Amino acid sequence: MKFAWKVSLATLCILLLSTGLGSYLLISLSFQSALEREIDVAQEEMRMLRISYEAVCDARGVTLENIGQRRRGLERTLEETAYFADHQFRITTPAGGAVYSTLRASGDRELLDEVSQSTSGYVLRQEEETGRRLLHCAGPVVLPDGILYMETVRDVSRLFEDRETHYQVYRWIILLVVGVSSAVMFALSYWLTTPIRSLGRVATQLAQGDYSPRAQVMGGDEIGELAESFNHMADAVEKNFQELEEAARRQEDFTASFVHELKTPLTSIIGYADMLRSRTLGEDMRFKAASYIFSEGKRLENLSLALMSLLVVGHSEAEAKTVNMRRLCLEAARISQPAMQAKGLILSARAEEGVIRGDGALLQTLLQNLLDNARKATESGGKVVLVGRCADEGYQVTVADQGRGIPAKELHKITDPFYMVDKSRSRAEGGAGLGLALCKQIAELHRGKLRFESKEGRGTVVTVQLGGVADDV
Repeated sequence: MKFAWKVSLATLCILLLSTGLGSYLLISLSFQSALEREIDVAQEEMRMLRISYEAVCDARGVTLENIGQRRRGLERTLEETAYFADHQFRITTPAGGAVYSTLRASGDRELLDEVSQSTSGYVLRQEEETGRRLLHCAGPVVLPDGILYMETVRDVSRLFEDRETHYQVYRWIILLVVGVSSAVMFALSYWLTTPIRSLGRVATQLAQGDYSPRAQVMGGDEIGELAESFNHMADAVEKNFQELEEAARRQEDFTASFVHELKTPLTSIIGYADMLRSRTLGEDMRFKAASYIFSEGKRLENLSLALMSLLVVGHSEAEAKTVNMRRLCLEAARISQPAMQAKGLILSARAEEGVIRGDGALLQTLLQNLLDNARKATESGGKVVLVGRCADEGYQVTVADQGRGIPAKELHKITDPFYMVDKSRSRAEGGAGLGLALCKQIAELHRGKLRFESKEGRGTVVTVQLGGVADDV
């Protein structure tokens, strides 16, 4: 069952229960109050009749003993008196004999048995022939030598007819309330649940792979807050999905690049090995083939070591020790100096005193890779500068070269594994495109990041901002 129907039916049931019960109680209480008023009136009329009858009997000297003898005179007096003529009543003896009666209704012996000299009573009954509701009252008429009984009957059928009419009107009102309330409650429930249906449609689209739709936020109530939370969740799901897609794409690119990097040296190794195996070569040619096999083998070795370093760093934690960054920068420059001089480059290094918590070996690898990349990018006669300085909450290292530079559209790719701006030159110099990817991993382990600034033909500046490793790592 739809939620709108549930809300409508629940509200309608509550409305019917409260309205029905309240109306029924109101009609019942109103009827009971009117009936009690009729009983009070009937008993008061009978009391006045009894007093008046006793007065007549007293005036004419009527007693229980001589009432038979004076009956006709008493009846004549009652008939001629307007007050008695306007009322219907019956006078009976204790034995049940009728003394005077203008009533058509039969007597009620059980009621008379309940009446005493000091009490009166009444009973409510229905005539079988006519269906009328009658209020039958009885009370004592006190004479000097005994008592008689007076009975009166009051027709209260109108009260019951009015009650039935009220019930009938009440039923029609309930039907009208049900009809109107059903329409109003369904319209209201449908309107209130519109945002929920919108959420359902958006959720279905998300489940089908369309992450662009968002729920419409209507109002600032709980449903509006739910819609906002749902949209935040959809944003997070879309972002995570895009990240997963990007990670899968990078993984595919990584695998393809790795296979390609393996294929090139292996092709050379297999070709030259087959040449040595299947042909008789001269000394020069044999040496050349062996040299190719050796150089390509070293290239595979460098590739495997770089790849291993990347994987190990990516799945490990840095050792948190105190690292003297000035000493580390100068040591990295000293190690790189021979290679720089061999290519005819000038290496300048200066660093401020400063310490961070980190892994000295990994940081040494980071600086060596940055200096090696600067060396490969710079032509003979150029200059490479390494600068270390203290920074807010860490240490900053800058490596600047006067090399070829990197196109602006390529800058965001250079830390991807196996990415090389100039593939032929990089391979010729033993590169595999893993150095900067490894530097990025090491920097992130030390709560840092790499920043690149480059202009084609003028050189590149790499800035490493290091925050250090937390003590609890």
